[in-house]
Amino acid sequence: MRRARIFFPFVLSLVLLAPLGAVPAQAPQPYRILISNDDGVHAAGIAALAQTLQAIGDVTIVAPAENYSGAGHSIVTSQPVFREDLTLPNGLKAIGLTATPASTVDIALRHIVTALPDLVVTGLNRGYNLGLSIYVSGTAGAAREAAFRGIPAIAASIDTSVSPQQLGSAAEEVLGVARRLKEHGLPKGGFLNVNVPPQPVGGYKGYLVTTAAAIKGGTESFTEVKRPGTNQTIYWDVYSPENAAAPQGTDIWAVSNGYVSVTPLKVGETDPSQTDSLRGWFK
Repeated sequence: MRRARIFFPFVLSLVLLAPLGAVPAQAPQPYRILISNDDGVHAAGIAALAQTLQAIGDVTIVAPAENYSGAGHSIVTSQPVFREDLTLPNGLKAIGLTATPASTVDIALRHIVTALPDLVVTGLNRGYNLGLSIYVSGTAGAAREAAFRGIPAIAASIDTSVSPQQLGSAAEEVLGVARRLKEHGLPKGGFLNVNVPPQPVGGYKGYLVTTAAAIKGGTESFTEVKRPGTNQTIYWDVYSPENAAAPQGTDIWAVSNGYVSVTPLKVGETDPSQTDSLRGWFK
């Protein structure tokens, strides 16, 4: 009996100290990735990219319904935007919007994704976005739109000579960048411009962190012709991708030498080096 009297209070204390309800362990939140582009929702590059990035998170695809290459950071201001829900050839669900790349990302963040994504990736764009050409890139514009909202982003492009069979390899290189971004993060307002060359014999030389060259990544011009049967003058845009000579360490040099170029960019173009001299102008 003496042993029972000692044991009973011990058990009772355990019952009283136990929590009223067991709290189930919280499942980790999925890593959410919004994928867009400027080549259009039907482009092969976006399907390859989305399929590959599933290795690190849940993907949502919202892209322009048509090709908006060269749209830069233009936005839709005076036309309605229509939505089409569709399935890509690889079975992934996607949404096409009749909007520029930047507006597409803006609409997706405001109205389509249920929670803000952890990462926005745009591409795979067919055609490099190097040097000063970044300014006119719809791929970069869409990534910058995410950076405006404080969301880390990657703009990913490939050379036009990359074959459909190499899209998977190129997407794997972008995945490598995304893995590192997921691990380390980016400063608020920062985004990365990634350019993947055709795979050299023996494989890529690796990643190279670069600066944007101070030249364009190609030559753009307009040819002047007369509209057939009329005297009306019309102009056709002619773009020739050319990897001109650029200093070592720039994005153009990197892809020309078999490296995957990773260029850190940020929102804002204020030049603090001119602040003091300009203030002297207005005294």
